[in-house]
Amino acid sequence: MSTPSHTAQSTSEEAPAFTLKSVLVGCAGAFSVSAGAAYGTLYLHGSFMALGTSMPGAVFLLFVLGLFINPLLKLIHPRAGLNRRELLVVYIMMVMASPIPTLFVGKFLSAISYPFYYATAENEWRELIHPYLPEWMMVHDFEIARKFYEGGGREEPIPWPVWRAVIWLWLPFITALFLMMVSFMAILRKQWIEHERLIYPLMQVPLSMTEEGKDGDKVSPFFKNPMMWAGFAIPALWGTLHGLYNYFPEIIPVAQDVDPVRMNVPVFRGTQDLYVALRFNIIGFFYFLKTDIAFSLWFFNLLSFCVRGIFGILGVASTETGGAGHAVHDPFLAYQSMGAILVLFLGGMWTARVHLRLVWRKAFRGDDSVDDSDEILSYRAALLTLIVSCMVIVGWLWLAGLPLVYGLAILFLGVVIIFGYSRVVSEGGLSDGSPPVVPAGILVSAVGSSVIGAQGLVVLATTFLWTTGRNFVMVSAANSLRLGEELGKNRRPLFWIIILALVVAVAAAVWMVMLLSHKYGAINLWIWGGGNYGYAEKHIRTPVELYDWGWFNMGLGAAIMGALMAARWLYVWWPLHPLGYVIGPIWIMDHLWVNMFIAWGIKVLVLKYGGVKLYLKTRPFFMGMILGYFTPGGFYLIVDHFTGMTWNVIFWG
Repeated sequence: MSTPSHTAQSTSEEAPAFTLKSVLVGCAGAFSVSAGAAYGTLYLHGSFMALGTSMPGAVFLLFVLGLFINPLLKLIHPRAGLNRRELLVVYIMMVMASPIPTLFVGKFLSAISYPFYYATAENEWRELIHPYLPEWMMVHDFEIARKFYEGGGREEPIPWPVWRAVIWLWLPFITALFLMMVSFMAILRKQWIEHERLIYPLMQVPLSMTEEGKDGDKVSPFFKNPMMWAGFAIPALWGTLHGLYNYFPEIIPVAQDVDPVRMNVPVFRGTQDLYVALRFNIIGFFYFLKTDIAFSLWFFNLLSFCVRGIFGILGVASTETGGAGHAVHDPFLAYQSMGAILVLFLGGMWTARVHLRLVWRKAFRGDDSVDDSDEILSYRAALLTLIVSCMVIVGWLWLAGLPLVYGLAILFLGVVIIFGYSRVVSEGGLSDGSPPVVPAGILVSAVGSSVIGAQGLVVLATTFLWTTGRNFVMVSAANSLRLGEELGKNRRPLFWIIILALVVAVAAAVWMVMLLSHKYGAINLWIWGGGNYGYAEKHIRTPVELYDWGWFNMGLGAAIMGALMAARWLYVWWPLHPLGYVIGPIWIMDHLWVNMFIAWGIKVLVLKYGGVKLYLKTRPFFMGMILGYFTPGGFYLIVDHFTGMTWNVIFWG
């Protein structure tokens, strides 16, 4: 039997989750994910262990813990190891750490010093940007910034007092931002998990890895499944060979590329390239999706690709300069994506209206008929945390110089976009992606840069820090709350576990990025997103009016999204899922669509000829593909540290 015995299930149900052991190991895991990803990605330029929403670093460490360390501890003494709930607590802390190192802290430390190091006579930032940056908000000293970007020498200490002063003044904003995202997901947990029953595809592997077998078993049944190891072997072999090729290109003449299959096919008279790249982890994740979602994701990507191709042939181009697009480069499609994601947000709130009404009644009327005992926060605490956090965020932006109305607007746009992205990940299993648009760009195009003013534009440039990227605390919180379903009825400690993980992750990432930057120079590290002040410079030099076609395309996107949602609600047979329209046009999907097509095709055939029984039997194979894809990258980062090897990328994300 591959399923746990009744006795093992009973034992698991009684086992504690929030123990000193699980918290300490979780802190170590969060530190390793945050500091390790910063070191491995920024300095070694290796595989991206904490870039996308699949969180490879957390998966790899859980694999090592579950297969090697935990069985060894249990062999020493039965109580020395971690039970399933404790393992999930550890994994949750690593999940919460994943968005922090490269996508937040790395960009943050760069953003608060970038405009002073890169100011030149040519870009005139001293005249255009510096007057609008509050002194408390930035590291103004050029010499301090130079040491960060160029390295201060091995013997010279890091000027912590200057950096610490600025970081402490940013701390209220960062704390409010994280609390806003966590509390928002806490309010929606019951709606997403119990009422709508989202499947959270990215959490299927850790849930399976932590399964417990019969009493006395040291290793999870998951690791005893030959089907899993068969799936593991294929990508693990390729990743191992590719790593060896990077070390010994003359001896290992195979596996020369990260992807086993990679080609670009020029189409539409050469105006577009159709990308074909084979990535085993994407096939694995998308095998767990509902077939209509999997179909819609690759269908809408190809549809947007065809639209771009037709535009290229006809010479249709946008005159938009507001920079609204983030992962969607075509302005027309970017604004349609904004309209679609707005309808997704409003539709989500409408669908949750009954639940939200109960939350309100419990929070402010104390309705005893509404039970919130199984939440990580009481509904009153969650709502108050959400409201106060939003007030702090808007107030902080106002103190920095952004007019109040635009502070409210950028917060609303940011919440809508990050909410929509979190929904796509939770329901659609997007393991690598990015929000389609930038809130600041949408706002500038919607009202015009001249209305916002130079001060507002400079502050808006800093919002790229927390509104762009490939992973967010909100996404991690949503996934963590799904894992929290396995921790028993008393989940209140989970909130503090999440906060502790974020504190550890931020501290570890700040320490590692500062250490690496002052030793090797940030200009030699793989840090993204520090240069958004050029965006403010462009619009200060050349103000733009509101973009009429942007409003039109947002309306068009909203109408199409509304029609897709209505069709899905009204017709059971309707084949297109609205999530595909939201995320299909992003550029990352251009590289992933063929894997989604393969996963969808395999699952359709499996269900048609083998039914649910065959699907359940084949699930471990695809979980193995995910693990086999990530594991060589983790092991090679350890090897690369000792050998000094750089740019040994085994996988991209």
